[in-house]
Amino acid sequence: MIHPDVTRTTPENVILRLDSLKHTLVDRDKKQCFTVNVAKPLEFYAGDFIGLLGPSGCGKTTLLSILGLLRKPTDLDYVGRFELYVPSEPKGDARELVDIRDAWARNDVRRIESLRRTQMGFALQSGELVKSLTVNENIQVPLRLNGWRSDDMRERVQDLLGQFSLTRHRDQKPGASETTLSNTLAQSRINRLSGGEYQRVSLARAVSHKPSVVFVDEPTSALNRELAHNALEVLRSLQRERTMPGITFMITHDEELATRFCNLIVRMAPRRGEPEGDVVDVVRTECQPMAENGLENS
Repeated sequence: MIHPDVTRTTPENVILRLDSLKHTLVDRDKKQCFTVNVAKPLEFYAGDFIGLLGPSGCGKTTLLSILGLLRKPTDLDYVGRFELYVPSEPKGDARELVDIRDAWARNDVRRIESLRRTQMGFALQSGELVKSLTVNENIQVPLRLNGWRSDDMRERVQDLLGQFSLTRHRDQKPGASETTLSNTLAQSRINRLSGGEYQRVSLARAVSHKPSVVFVDEPTSALNRELAHNALEVLRSLQRERTMPGITFMITHDEELATRFCNLIVRMAPRRGEPEGDVVDVVRTECQPMAENGLENS
């Protein structure tokens, strides 16, 4: 059941708010720069699944890195309100405001790092899975960093392995019983995964610690259409079907995926003849959750 407050655009349901932004990337070796502009207020609400669309080179990944607290805006004078609403402590049954702009202004790196660790989840194209760890261990990383109890951690990981169909046995021969098979996918090293399996492990790890905001960059490029749909439906459900629903940002070039899954579309475009990119359109759609659908193996 979807939480009753999900996708209602009311003040108490705001998760992330950014009024304006100007951020400049500088390549000193090439003596080039590129500026990302947000001239219109952006507000994202509990349960939102946001599609970030636009041509390559318009600043999508840069904007994502700022919203994800991976990068500090170059000039805070151009930043309006930059606010994040996170579950309150200790019960987490209400939200409290964190002024991100103020934290950056005070250079409160410890606070920013804490928010990034506890409230953000990432599944980016560069691939952050640890090759020396197993699938199981990779999904556990955010949980260990956030001090989850061992029993809770095992239960959460097992649930995610099932949700993303990462429980099957590798190299299973016809007629072999499960009790004789020890080489499960969950116990495999990352370098043994297919591209589709790698992406699903990345998604499972991104949501494992129940973050307020999840960022995914082209999360289904190695999946066929059916598997892509199923993986995104699992991701969206995990973020929405919680006592305190979170939000998800998805960078994609796939208009069909955005139309099918995103209830909010943010479009970016480069300025003609200038080294700048702008948020040019923000549209809230009528996209509704799809029926539950399990993942098949790939």
